[in-house]
Formats: sequence, C-alpha cells, structure tokens
Amino acid sequence: MAISTIPFHPLDVENNRRYKVKKKDAPKRPWAYSDDLSPHHWEGYIRIPNDGDYTFSISVDDNGYIEIGGERVVEVPEEIAPYPNAEQFVPKMGDAELELWEIDVPKNHMKAEDAAALLAAYNVYGYASRKSTDEVYAAIGGWLNKKHTGGDPLYHHSCALRMSIGLSRFGVSLNGVPGANNILEEGDKTVLGGKEHVIISTDSMAAYISSKIGVHDYGSFDDYSTPQPGDIALFHVPGEGSVGHIGMGAQENNFTEGNGPAQRYWLLYRATLEDPEKSAFK
Repeated sequence: MAISTIPFHPLDVENNRRYKVKKKDAPKRPWAYSDDLSPHHWEGYIRIPNDGDYTFSISVDDNGYIEIGGERVVEVPEEIAPYPNAEQFVPKMGDAELELWEIDVPKNHMKAEDAAALLAAYNVYGYASRKSTDEVYAAIGGWLNKKHTGGDPLYHHSCALRMSIGLSRFGVSLNGVPGANNILEEGDKTVLGGKEHVIISTDSMAAYISSKIGVHDYGSFDDYSTPQPGDIALFHVPGEGSVGHIGMGAQENNFTEGNGPAQRYWLLYRATLEDPEKSAFK
C-alpha cells in the first residue's frame, strides 16, 4: 500500500479529498448459540481524532485480542461479556465501540524520474507554450508537418499522434500494438527517437494505456483527489471512434501541456506517494 509522506488526516472524511474513505463492517461478533468455533478476523484503519492517550478494551466470550500496527495492545479479556443477550466480541476505543475504515489509496504508476522524463518527451516540441497546433507541427517539421498541412484528417489534429511521439521518444516501441501504424516510410525516425510506429486513434491510444496501467484512477477532474504540486497525469476525453482527446501534463500548470482538464485521469506520479518498483511502459 502506498503511504503518504506528507502529514494529513486520511480519515477526516468531511474535509479530506485525497483518498476515498468508507466505513467497514463493525468489528464485533453478536452472541448466539453456535457450533462455529472458527476464528473471526477484522482489518482496517482506526480514526484517531486528536493527539492523546487512548484506551483500548474488549468485552469477549471466550477470547480475542486487538492488534494495532503489528503490536498486540489488548491480549486478555478486561471484561467477560454478561449473559444473556451479550455480544461474543466487542472491541472498544475509550467508551465507544471500535470503528474500522477502508482507504482507497492511489498508487503511483511510474517512478518520479521516469514520469518527468515521459512528460519532457511529450512536451519536447512545446505544446504548452505554442499558440496553435500548426506551430507545433511546424516545429516538428518533416513528414509529420507535411501530413498535417496536407489536409489529411487523420493527421490534422491527432492528440494520439502527439502522445505517440512522447512515448516513442521516452523509449517505448508501439510496434505490434493494436491500432499502431508504421507511417515512417516517407521520412526519418528522428522525431520518434528512432522508433517507427505511431497510434492515430484516440480510443486506440486510450486502450493501449489501459493495457499497461489499468482502469483510470479518476472519472473526472472533479473526482480527481486533490491535485498537488508535482502530480503528473495522463488524461482522456472519450469520443466516438478516433474523436476525443488524450494527453498528459503536470499539476503546476493545470495540465495544459495536453490541454486538460479532461474526464478520465491516470495518475502517473504523485509527489506524496512512494515510487513503485517498476514504471509503467517499461
């Protein structure tokens, strides 16, 4: 599980939008006649509202314990549950029954240096600083600019093609990827860092990214869990066929390298989360 390195209150459900938080089933066992003597286990996060000392206890019949962070804090019954109509296991924090919470923690898909390198490769021709798509392709030059200015609708405003350039310059080969085409027969491979294949369809590029990373982390910009400085994301506006938009960018400039915000987000890297062992696309 990814752990934040910046202090925050993950169970402050009312104010915290960084993670999705929900309450789990109560960690208690109602009393009943039963031949079921198997153990019962509950796991989750506990909510500590303020700094201080807290007392944990259990009412139990016949036995049980509470373990926090790998340390057993209650090992023997402090109070035997009364009969009749007692609970068989009731853990408490202070005077209140213990509550457990579940936190849906986003994970980084890429190491920090790799995410930054991919963003730099994507923005190598200055998508954020140029005034128009025409300026971008003029800077790229060669066969791509000829396709763009030649009126070919597939190349006129292909965000998937721009994403292909970024991935290729980062070192990813799109050879054999569904929807990829070898279109460099006319010119050199410099613009793609020596690679030869690109994806033109937005949907095909989104499908490729999903195959490498999985389902998008957030369904909309509003659902984006508190963007932070240092965030690098891929995003997708679904459309019909190849119509739509896909790109990437950083939180510092509102993701404008790829003309965000959009509707679906893959969070490639967040500064407050741990780096994964292996980066996506590698």
